[in-house]
Amino acid sequence: MSSLKTVIVQPWFTEIGHPAQSTLNTAKALGKRHDVAYLVANPHASVFEPFSAGIADYGRVVGFRAPEGFLRMGTLLAVAALARLARRTSELERVFFLDAHLLTLAALWPLVPARLRAVRSLGLIYLAGPEPIAAHALKRRIVAHFVSAPGRRLFLRTDELADAWRTAFPAIPASRIDTIASLEILDERDVVPPREQATRVRFGVIGQVRPGKGLEWLVPLFQGASAPGELLVAGTFTNAEHRARLAMLESYPNFDNRFLAESEMLTAAGAQDYVLALYDNWDPRMEAATMFLAARVGRPVIVYDEGWPGRMVREFGCGISVARQRRPDARFFSGLPHPGDPAYRTLLGGVERFRQAHGGATSREAFLARLLGD
Repeated sequence: MSSLKTVIVQPWFTEIGHPAQSTLNTAKALGKRHDVAYLVANPHASVFEPFSAGIADYGRVVGFRAPEGFLRMGTLLAVAALARLARRTSELERVFFLDAHLLTLAALWPLVPARLRAVRSLGLIYLAGPEPIAAHALKRRIVAHFVSAPGRRLFLRTDELADAWRTAFPAIPASRIDTIASLEILDERDVVPPREQATRVRFGVIGQVRPGKGLEWLVPLFQGASAPGELLVAGTFTNAEHRARLAMLESYPNFDNRFLAESEMLTAAGAQDYVLALYDNWDPRMEAATMFLAARVGRPVIVYDEGWPGRMVREFGCGISVARQRRPDARFFSGLPHPGDPAYRTLLGGVERFRQAHGGATSREAFLARLLGD
């Protein structure tokens, strides 16, 4: 362990939402390196062991046990495991959290061993906005002190979130709050040729099944003889409460109710003409992973015209955006361009532009520059 210089930490490894795949993508981006280790929660959980095995092809995997569903506790246990790991190496320079509970990490860090506190670079990818922390004086002070220290970087996924953090925390040096490129689109091999023509358009809601994805109104809309196309719902529930709230799905014939591996998600998305990301009760400043999924297989998205998804659609033309105030109805879905239409081919060109801007070598190099930078 004396040659270990960088540790990538993922305390959320076994959560639905594919953080395990994101960790594997990070390992692929870094390549095979003897000076990098991956500290992950529960790496041998049955469904996720193939991911940890894949990561082990690129660097050492160090596991620790953590209860599922609790990022705060996972972060605490990750820090404890990281402290144990630091005692066995004298050359550790960089720690990078792919997920963490920011307040817990900020509060714990002053308590870690001196060797760990002395790492030259400490980075964290954070998905949420600043409001819950900024509104509380003590939390605000703890986080501001943590992020402002030399070598610290708080990474957000979108410009919208980074701007919000800089505005809410003007005392933190602006350079300590940054964005980081996504690794969701690694290459071009996932693109699926579109259908040449279609009488009935296919739509898909792919991935974690939960309230807030529009299923409460989309599923009834796409049932019956007057349905404006075919709607596939592919994925599974995360808990019993979500299953109870979406009980109408149990009898829906186009519900593929199972955990989907990445390849299965790609297959499901590639079989559609449009992929839907009409999210309610959701912060639109955040990335929508569904947009990357759709781009990987070469399909346009349908999103609300706000935040990051709306900006991406306006900038690249990779889908269609609608106002939230007027929920899309049967007439809207029936009037969309069909595969083979010139307007649909225009959308596919926008998907290609989005994929080129957010994938391949460009995104890999941008991600590594942030991760490995001082």
